[in-house]
Parts: sequence; structure tokens; C-alpha cells
Amino acid sequence: MKRLKVLLPSLILILCFCAVGSVVWADKHPELSDQEKLTACATCHIKATPDIYKEWFGSVHGIGNVKCYQCHGTYEDFHVTPKETSCASCHSAQFAKKPKGKTCWDCHPAHHFFIHK
Repeated sequence: MKRLKVLLPSLILILCFCAVGSVVWADKHPELSDQEKLTACATCHIKATPDIYKEWFGSVHGIGNVKCYQCHGTYEDFHVTPKETSCASCHSAQFAKKPKGKTCWDCHPAHHFFIHK
């Protein structure tokens, strides 16, 4: 019983954190000023999300100079998880052969794109 008194508050705290986390990572970009919207994504993301930036920078898309907004949209139409139509705009032949029920990133991990899972 004593163990339950310790574990229950911890479990509640974890669930609250997960609920708040899901709101924080909602499919929208944090609010930016008009001036900040003119800044390249990499300017902030090199510090804000360095691991993701490094993945993109060393990927085929990074080397090919495919910019963040081309997949994730602009600040007005931002998606944490890109719409698959974003992939199809450059990869229409591959998109047409995509297995039904699969997403592009089921086989191509986000920001890597050069390997299959």
C-alpha cells in the first residue's frame, strides 16, 4: 500500500507531462514575428533541434539543398509530420509505386531518406 502511494502520484505526473507534451508538439510552429518569418529555418534549428538539423544536413535532401518548408510547409501551413503529397511533388514515380497503407517514412526514416528500415 505504501508503494502505491508513491507510485500513483508519479504515474499521474507522467500522464500530465505526456498530455502537456502532446499540446506542445501540436502540428503547428510556435508564433513568430514577421521579421523572424524571413529567417531561414536552419538559423534557429541548428541550435533548437541540433540532432534533427544534423540528420537533414547530411542527408540526400540536405546535400541537394531541399529546404525545410518544401516538406513541412511555411509558417502559415506548417506540419511537424509532412503531408505525403509533399513527397509526391518531387517523387511522383516512387509515390505511385508506394505500397497501399504505407507512408513514405515507414521505409524512409525522417531526415535520413537514404536508407530503408
